[in-house]
Amino acid sequence: MQPVFKERVWGGRRLADLLGKALPPDLRIGESWELADHPHGRSLVAEGPMAGKTLRWVLERHGAAVLGRDEFQRGGAARFGILVKFIDASDRLSVQVHPDDAYAGAHHAGEGGKTECWTVMHADPGAWLIYGLKPGVTRAGFASALKNGKVEELLAVRPVNAGDFIWVPAGTVHALGPGVVMAEVQQNSDVTYRVYDWNRKGLDGKPRELQVREALETIRFSGEQAPAGGRGKTADETGLLIDHLADCHAFSLARIQLDRRPWAADTDGGYVVLVVLSGVARLVTTEANMAIRAGDTILVPADAQEYALEQPRKLTVLAAAPPGKVPAQ
Repeated sequence: MQPVFKERVWGGRRLADLLGKALPPDLRIGESWELADHPHGRSLVAEGPMAGKTLRWVLERHGAAVLGRDEFQRGGAARFGILVKFIDASDRLSVQVHPDDAYAGAHHAGEGGKTECWTVMHADPGAWLIYGLKPGVTRAGFASALKNGKVEELLAVRPVNAGDFIWVPAGTVHALGPGVVMAEVQQNSDVTYRVYDWNRKGLDGKPRELQVREALETIRFSGEQAPAGGRGKTADETGLLIDHLADCHAFSLARIQLDRRPWAADTDGGYVVLVVLSGVARLVTTEANMAIRAGDTILVPADAQEYALEQPRKLTVLAAAPPGKVPAQ
């Protein structure tokens, strides 16, 4: 797929340096929407007979073949189930939260909730992120801190390193610190409530808008966060490592590491999105044989039935699929 680039006040140029992305000049690109079927950005097919067509165009004409019978019958062709991004946080992101399906459905026509997860590809020494709130923080206490300019004291900060996987269910306060590049797999939604933005100005030179009321109604202040549902290592052999990272109501996700040994899988009746984090290989199906490299994102349709990664060299790839469909072996 061809990505959609998004300029952000906190963006930079590392997607060109690390992944070879042909970024537009002189812009701070914070997000590359690698596979997107959303009104705010739709990725294009990069090559083949459908080259230049949007993912929306493909789904409207070939939805069942791409999605598989189950996803198609559930209405998946109306909007693709997930959105895949690369993110370059050259500066701090806003402190923010995303709603769950129920809240988004009640307040944003056409949008769903936004549970997401991150796989860190690069982290500068000392890099950090915000994940949740400190123990004991209540809604009233958080609202008071926002009014009194003391919200930073309530944020839970943790170090982050390359290779980390971070699960971010809807309702979790979060933010990336500077010096982090990551791949994000999320529900196909673009609803974000900014809680706090470090008192900085946006690209237009004006203070960035906050959505404090909506955030306070959305944040989970107590109880355990929703589990990722992953099963850990499901294959660990010479030249092959599979980490089953997540399986939730919206998608499943695995990280596959290969070196000098081929690997093949069944689509299991659903699509598979392959996001290449590092290395090179050849992707082979009955109808395709193509070189893939770091920075590529490929949609393998359900009707491919099988696909193989051949001639891998230090390959790390994320495989995202409908719930319960991601390969485990």
